[in-house]
Amino acid sequence: MQTSRSFQPGKPYSRDPLRGAAAAPIWSLVYHSRASRPMSEADLDELQRSAAARNRAEGLTGLMIYDEGRFFQWLEGPEASIEKVWPSIQRDPRHGGIDVLGRNPASLRCFGDWDMKLSTRSLRNNKAQSGAMPLPPMLIDTLSRRPHAATELLASMAIRSPVVIAREQLSAKAAAKRIAEKPQYAALRNVVEKVLIPQLAALHVSDAVQLPVDPRIAELAKLLIATDPHAGDQQFGELQSLSRSISTLCTDLYEPLARSLGDLWQADDCTELELTVALCRVQSAMRNATSNAARTPGSNLPAVLVTPQPGEQHRLGASLDAEVLWQAGWNTQYEAPATDEALEQLVADTWFDALDLSLSNSFRREHWLPRMAQTIQHVRDASRNPQLVVVVGGRVFYEHEQIGTDIGADASNRSAPLLAAKIMATLKR
Repeated sequence: MQTSRSFQPGKPYSRDPLRGAAAAPIWSLVYHSRASRPMSEADLDELQRSAAARNRAEGLTGLMIYDEGRFFQWLEGPEASIEKVWPSIQRDPRHGGIDVLGRNPASLRCFGDWDMKLSTRSLRNNKAQSGAMPLPPMLIDTLSRRPHAATELLASMAIRSPVVIAREQLSAKAAAKRIAEKPQYAALRNVVEKVLIPQLAALHVSDAVQLPVDPRIAELAKLLIATDPHAGDQQFGELQSLSRSISTLCTDLYEPLARSLGDLWQADDCTELELTVALCRVQSAMRNATSNAARTPGSNLPAVLVTPQPGEQHRLGASLDAEVLWQAGWNTQYEAPATDEALEQLVADTWFDALDLSLSNSFRREHWLPRMAQTIQHVRDASRNPQLVVVVGGRVFYEHEQIGTDIGADASNRSAPLLAAKIMATLKR
């Protein structure tokens, strides 16, 4: 079992991921286990103290949660270090029934400031400075109900230190000076820590208000992931024929269908590959249905860059947004940049009045929000237009519209037909 007291900023620290170009690649390991016996506060304190030296020596950071006999741990650092400590973690008699939930390479540390934070439901306030930290009870409740969502939930708790935001290889001291000279980065970090993270935990247990959905949509979603596609194609065609309006098709068919497919994946009724193939079929059907659509010429309408969040493979939402704007006569450019740098180059080279940035219409992607917040900040810094309007979309914003402004966007968009109005309203502020 691994945990330790948090490292104190300002002291020399060998694990600084931005200190030196030769740093080893970062890996993360997430697991769930059962305590062999109930752990008292004294037991947890001892667990924390005994692991501190090894964690620090091996260059590992992370977060552990203990609740009602269960451990959830996120461990990150060089792969060789994880390989070295993992056998001893497995042999530790204080727990058993270990279930590895994720083991992946990572572009950076999620918990780079912490040797290993430890949290329990009954954490005393006066222990928050000693390597322990309070977590929202709702998040711990959700972990108990959905242990296999631990990777997603713990990632949503990542508090990125300011040095991670810096692009160059900087020492901690130099990075701190750079951040101090750019107050917006400190503001971004404050938003992530004080506003975004508590709301991310609440997302998993809140009941979002959603519009009624045609019951045939859920049936169609199941048909689209079936082995034989013909029945799905037939029903899809029937539902598409009910309207020629792209706006109506978005709100009544394409968008709720994407969410229904996401629900099937969440319930383990389909694989991610099956879901992705089904979304491609939806996008193809949309293209066919709108291929002969008439375009209404517009005059002096804003120039909009429509793009999925870099790294987002589900692009139906961005395609719907671009199609709706294009049919309305807007000056619309659709791109799918693979990296933040590529997106920054687009807004640096061309004047855009607005950026429409979207996540998946099927998956909630709550753990992507800190990353999206950084993308928005970097885009604003690079934009040729210093007043660039940023509107965000995707399932997470459909269900929790207020999250958009918390990550630095000007507005959230719940549906493609609403996008034009969102942009115009924001431009006029």
